[in-house]
Amino acid sequence: MTNQPPKITCHFKGFEFESAPTPQTEIPDAYLLPMGIPPKLLAAWQIDNEPDKRYIVVTYQATNCYLEHIYGGHTDSFLVYSAFVDHFALEIHLLGCDLGSDDSYPAYGLLLDQEQNKIWLGPYRHLKTFLAKWKSYTYPEPILTPEQREQIQGNLQNFYQEVVQNDNQYPQLSTQEFGELVQAWMKFEQEAIYAITEYLDQYLLDALKLAEERLKAAQINEDAQIMMYLSSLIYRLKQRQN
Repeated sequence: MTNQPPKITCHFKGFEFESAPTPQTEIPDAYLLPMGIPPKLLAAWQIDNEPDKRYIVVTYQATNCYLEHIYGGHTDSFLVYSAFVDHFALEIHLLGCDLGSDDSYPAYGLLLDQEQNKIWLGPYRHLKTFLAKWKSYTYPEPILTPEQREQIQGNLQNFYQEVVQNDNQYPQLSTQEFGELVQAWMKFEQEAIYAITEYLDQYLLDALKLAEERLKAAQINEDAQIMMYLSSLIYRLKQRQN
């Protein structure tokens, strides 16, 4: 069990301050991976490094990679996802942790902290709770009067109507222009996959040592399934080094 530092709540002259939620305090058994966020990973997923998107949860849902932050979620490139989670250096840390598949809902997820350049592994339901608490702490819902809420709804409706009415102001791309954009994006995606792989390759030796330690533990426990998986993983790791 991970030792979790206590929350701190301070009261001073009518003001109340509560310490910010962190992966250590909000995610039971949060596991910090020994590597940072690979370069170009989030750029390939079209996620900016902005304060409101500090934390990103990565799982596999809806037959694809699924990314979530405090404002919602979306599917994105499976090729980039595979280059990340299926890399040998990361795969060993995910042993027994289901990030989701075509046939299963994720039991675990990866939490990327852009500000501190850290990757956490934890139970998916607790990652969801953490995102909600982080949003409430960082961007609390404002207290609005009924009139203010009505005004906001009216402004949104006017905005949507204006977008629909002025749709013809945004010219469509020609087939050639669209093709050039697709080619440029595919090139960037391949560059990102190369950068992700190159970054994680430097952790291969440590991954091999960890795999061998876990294989010894599985042999003691006579866990045939884990032994078979780890033996295969170690063989692939050694082949990769040669």
